[in-house]
Formats: sequence, structure tokens, C-alpha cells
Amino acid sequence: RVWCLFQPHTYSRTKTFLSEFAEALSHADNIILAPIFAAREKDTGEISSADVAKLISEKYGKNAVYVNSFEDAKNLLAENLKEGDLLITMGAGDIYLVGEALVL
Repeated sequence: RVWCLFQPHTYSRTKTFLSEFAEALSHADNIILAPIFAAREKDTGEISSADVAKLISEKYGKNAVYVNSFEDAKNLLAENLKEGDLLITMGAGDIYLVGEALVL
């Protein structure tokens, strides 16, 4: 199984490319969305990673969930990853640390 842990970069980009993100991420078997890496932006409440997860689930029928923190992502993965699974961490910020924490 392919797991994808994704952290979007900026609210404006996530809003602009919501459909494209959902379609691309839907190719994984299981998708976990971490909070948006705001960088230089402020959260206006217009978009969140939960919106991406919802669209993936509703439009593509895939297992997509939003987590509130990297710790929640790590715990979810630790409970569900099985031998032979592939975890891809991608996105902005230090999302890669979740994957490292699982193998160290």
C-alpha cells in the first residue's frame, strides 16, 4: 500500500490548487493531510488541509484524513503501517521528520 503524508505550502496555493491537489493525492491508497505550512501568510479561515482531505474522500472515494499535528500523523501511521507499505512524505516545512521518527 502507498501512504502519502502531505503538508500543503501556503493557504493561497492550497485554495488555488485544491482540485489539482486532491486529484494528484488520490493516486495513493491512504492519504494524510497535515496542517498547512503558512510561511508568510496568515490563516483567513477560507481553506484548510481538512478541505483537501474531504474532497479526496468525496470525489475519489479514497481514505484521506486530516490530522491536527505531526504527532497525530506519526501516531496514526505507527498504528496502521504494515510491512511492505510505502510511506511518502512531501510538502513544505519539516514534514519529513514524521517519516524519520518512524524509522529511527
